[in-house]
Amino acid sequence: MIKTNGFRVLAMVMTTLWMVTIIPVTVVQAADFRGQGFDLSSYNGTVYWEQVAEADMDFVMIRTGEGRAPDVDTQFAANYDGAVAAGLKVGVYHVCCVRTPKEAVEEAEYCLEILDGRDLDYPVAYDMERKGTFAGGRENTTAIAKAFCDTIADAGYVPMIYSSASFLNENFDWKKLKNCKVWVASYSDTRPKLPVSADLWQYTKKGSLEGANTDKGYCDLVYSYMEATSIKFTKPTLTMKKNTTAQATVKIKPNGCTDRKSFTSSNPKVVAVNKKTGKLTAKKAGKATITVTTGSGRKAKMKVVVK
Repeated sequence: MIKTNGFRVLAMVMTTLWMVTIIPVTVVQAADFRGQGFDLSSYNGTVYWEQVAEADMDFVMIRTGEGRAPDVDTQFAANYDGAVAAGLKVGVYHVCCVRTPKEAVEEAEYCLEILDGRDLDYPVAYDMERKGTFAGGRENTTAIAKAFCDTIADAGYVPMIYSSASFLNENFDWKKLKNCKVWVASYSDTRPKLPVSADLWQYTKKGSLEGANTDKGYCDLVYSYMEATSIKFTKPTLTMKKNTTAQATVKIKPNGCTDRKSFTSSNPKVVAVNKKTGKLTAKKAGKATITVTTGSGRKAKMKVVVK
């Protein structure tokens, strides 16, 4: 789970002013998404969080540093504190500068040192885009990613891998990285195709966010697929015969959402349900209500009658 102590409760007054300029085609898609976000580093300079707080942003990914000590991002502490005060969900990323798994562990340990136990709502991403990281081939690159992510997970945070769509498609063995979330950089009007589901999509490096732009006037903008905006069963009611099985199916938004789902039954003696898959087993005549809940707290119900 995301590392948090549960005591950070923030209130923020949101205005209706849309302060983000994004590429026109993506604006149409954005209506289906929850989780408008951006990423930050010292390249963005001093961030004016009172302005950012007025924009329709839900989260931010903040750079901790590059490689191993002493390369901490000079704005990390200020950016973290500012984001929390602005009521944003916070994740971080650390830039990979190494070529071996052993060195990747050292980078993860340094990232954790910089974090110093801070609470996060979003993952700790490993920014893997330097060519030297991929010089040793797919197996070595995968081992580097796994070494970093395992170290981050052992510390109680959620690990993530960041890279371009081409690198993510060609340079990783995803069977060995099943516990790592994925953040893809692809500057186009459609979500890139990957061998795994993308949790975050950095869709432009030339967006604009009042108070957080670089000296060139730009800010990286990111979509999150990690939180469901809505969920519903494809069938609101279902009739089953005793000693039969059926699959509960749901529709979840945004399309491609990676939020987790959990199923429960109000009467498991009548209808049992697999918590993870939603497979239903009718045990005896009667009625039951099946509830599905997403990680973001969205819920839907289906009534089942067993005859």
